[in-house]
Amino acid sequence: DTVLTGGYGATSQEVMIPAFLAAYTGTNPSNSKLTAFPKIPLPNWRITYDGFIKIPYIKERFRQFTIGHSYRSTYSVGSYQTNLNYVDGDEINMENMSYHVAREISQVTINEQFSPLFKIDMIWKNSLLTKLEFKKSRVLALSLANNQLTETGSQEYVLGIGYRVKNFELNFFSGGRGKKVSSDLDLKLDFNLMNNKTVIRKVIEDVEQITMGQQLIKIKFSADYVLNQRLNIKFFYDKAITNPFVSTTFPSSITNLGFSLRFTLAG
Repeated sequence: DTVLTGGYGATSQEVMIPAFLAAYTGTNPSNSKLTAFPKIPLPNWRITYDGFIKIPYIKERFRQFTIGHSYRSTYSVGSYQTNLNYVDGDEINMENMSYHVAREISQVTINEQFSPLFKIDMIWKNSLLTKLEFKKSRVLALSLANNQLTETGSQEYVLGIGYRVKNFELNFFSGGRGKKVSSDLDLKLDFNLMNNKTVIRKVIEDVEQITMGQQLIKIKFSADYVLNQRLNIKFFYDKAITNPFVSTTFPSSITNLGFSLRFTLAG
């Protein structure tokens, strides 16, 4: 004789979703609430501190010295529909030996960002600007339709340097005569290094595979000069280099070089 046992199966959303939340929020599974709709959200925060400027060694060399940290997390239920077979939670589906659920959920997602995980902004006494920044993020999407988890993670490193040249002089020729213009010249150089990967994990088969990923290197340089109150000229150089982590994508490089003129009509 076959003995029938009721309960939630291993792939039931009533099992998968609490396990997913416990695994990726670092909580004890024994204390997890068996629900896809937590009542208390995780806290988000942003911290900025500029008190280091009071240290004599730093105060002698910098006009501004600020560090920052930020965390943001969201949990979302993609969509769900009411299960018409659900009565009071005790009706058993004899086909897969699992209880019916009140709401059939297709996907749940966790999106968390350390933007930035660490950041430091410095303005030196000689008008040099420097910025160091480290960002980290991940998106976790659990599909209940095929019991697959898609994880996309990225890490980004940013180094920025800027300098303002006071009263930079340029000579222009107009009507056969030379004209000297003096204004501030703003120079900026940014270097970005980003790594991102997308991994698909098949929960039942216990298989994981990298489906997408790349290393992205960006170099941006700009020189901004204000000719007068209405006219601004900017020279720029941008380069982006992509090195994929999978063999199905080819390396690529894009370079932009040029200048722009901005004329303001408003008085």
